[in-house]
Amino acid sequence: MRRLIWPVLFLFLLMLQGAVTVFYTGWIAFDLPLLALYGYSMLRKEGSGVVAGIGVGLLQDALTPGIFGFHILTRGFIGYLIGITREKVFKDNPTYHMFAIGVFSLLLRFALWWVELIRSGGLWSMFPNFAWDTIGYCVGNILLVVPMVQLVKKIYDWVREEDISY
Repeated sequence: MRRLIWPVLFLFLLMLQGAVTVFYTGWIAFDLPLLALYGYSMLRKEGSGVVAGIGVGLLQDALTPGIFGFHILTRGFIGYLIGITREKVFKDNPTYHMFAIGVFSLLLRFALWWVELIRSGGLWSMFPNFAWDTIGYCVGNILLVVPMVQLVKKIYDWVREEDISY
């Protein structure tokens, strides 16, 4: 029964992110569902990370304007990548988490930049503003990844207390 906390957590983080972006319009941005997906995929196998990534991506695409399917593909791929590398890294190393989420954030923004470049018809003049926003997005995710991983780890341990097969 405690396993139902995961969809509730991801939905809560999506709603919280939407509420925060309405009231906070600063330079530093963050992606709470991505950070929770990172922590979840680090604790589970790659199949679970893909399923969670596709679910989170579907919710994010449904609740945000933009190209439908971008979040589904990128979040599913990130869930898979983190799931296959989880055995090869030290999960308790905060520096690794900050570095990894910084790289993933940069890759996400790079993919989004190409999509937006194609949508705008080749408007290259948007690059400086997009690059500045990308730096703020990476910094925000790097600052919040360690607390989010710790929160997800606590929830994971709480779920494992009830379900021995988890």
